[in-house]
Amino acid sequence: MAVTLLGGTVLLASCQSGKLPDEGSYAAQLYLNRCGQCHPAYNPSQMTAAMWATQVDLMQERIKQTGLAPLTLAERKTILEYLTSNAGQQ
Repeated sequence: MAVTLLGGTVLLASCQSGKLPDEGSYAAQLYLNRCGQCHPAYNPSQMTAAMWATQVDLMQERIKQTGLAPLTLAERKTILEYLTSNAGQQ
């Protein structure tokens, strides 16, 4: 996986390969449905928990720019917990 910082946005050079962890769970489905509206859902192991926290905040701004409804506090919490609990170590 390659991570590139471009204009304050983290871009992942590789997309998700294989299934997501706990793919059938509410949290995984919420992640797929909300984040997958604009781009493929990346495997949580592709970034660290700290990186996911930053990325989710950055994406909130992008969501607003696209005219989609922003994540609710509950959605943000659920998605971020899912991503960080399945995050990579480096």
